[in-house]
Amino acid sequence: GTVRNCRIAVDLLKRVCERGSWVSRKLQEAYDQHREGHTDAAAWLFLRLAEAGHEVAQMNLAHILDSGTSSLLLQDAPSEATSDTASGTEEARALGRI
Repeated sequence: GTVRNCRIAVDLLKRVCERGSWVSRKLQEAYDQHREGHTDAAAWLFLRLAEAGHEVAQMNLAHILDSGTSSLLLQDAPSEATSDTASGTEEARALGRI
């Protein structure tokens, strides 16, 4: 077999997770929301991805929050970005209010 190496295993897992179809769709959706001027909705999507460890989403969220263009931290989660909360997942319940 191969040599067991946790560092390599974590790196490979991170690559797979960051390039998965769900992540790609959500990242593109966040970019589209931001481009269309829906900054809070974009920030919410970037937040969800950032909490999952996606580095690009972390940087994009930091930029949005640092620029002051989002009031995400000052209000309930935007309704446009939380349409998938209807699935009732534990994640949606945990992140439903900031």
